Amino acid sequence: MLLHAFPLDSGMWHRLVPLVRERWRVVTVDLPGLGASEVPDAEPSMAGVASAVLDVLDALTIDRAHVFGISTGGYVALQMATDAPSRLSGLVLGSTTTLLVEPDDPAQRRRTAAEVERLGTTSPVAGSADEGVGATAHREQPELVTMLRETIDRANPAGVAWMARAIASRSDTTDALIRFPGPVALVFGAEDQATPASRGEEMLAARGGRGHLEVLPGVGHLTALEAPTGVAAHLLARVARP
Repeated sequence: MLLHAFPLDSGMWHRLVPLVRERWRVVTVDLPGLGASEVPDAEPSMAGVASAVLDVLDALTIDRAHVFGISTGGYVALQMATDAPSRLSGLVLGSTTTLLVEPDDPAQRRRTAAEVERLGTTSPVAGSADEGVGATAHREQPELVTMLRETIDRANPAGVAWMARAIASRSDTTDALIRFPGPVALVFGAEDQATPASRGEEMLAARGGRGHLEVLPGVGHLTALEAPTGVAAHLLARVARP
């Protein structure tokens, strides 16, 4: 199961899926309020987001899955590991953290939500398109930035605001990561300024070295979009068949 970044949708996986679907059944999902998903009526919470993803597994009659989350998708994966660890065969965490730190400081995300609602547009998060890819991709794959800008521009402002508040509600998930009994793989980009590879080093250290950290050179925040071949190779080497 692949969980995307904020304020994007499942389309960010379009370059990775063809590289791994011959080995695994691959499920992508639009997180609540984003992409084709409706804006929930419930109070925004990361627990609610994780529950919605588990509902997708239930609907597909999937008991257990390896879950790969990038950025906000990583927060959701960690919440799933907190609430329903038995449903996860393994965790792959990309460009994310267990800590309540930037770029998703709770107070800042609440301000983002309020600004999106005030303006009625996604313009307050438009900068995510440029921040999402590294310097190398900006030079060599500028079409990715264009794609990200288009994705953000067509996003539902109400859904973006809801998810921003859900991000703001999240708790520190370090203990859940430490306790998680399954395998953990970490994937980061060497050019990621928002969530540097040092966050991956922190998570690996918290688990006492139980896991593997891959840092991809010349890659920024959205590793699976910028370097799908490298990410696929890491998954194929590190993730066992369910």
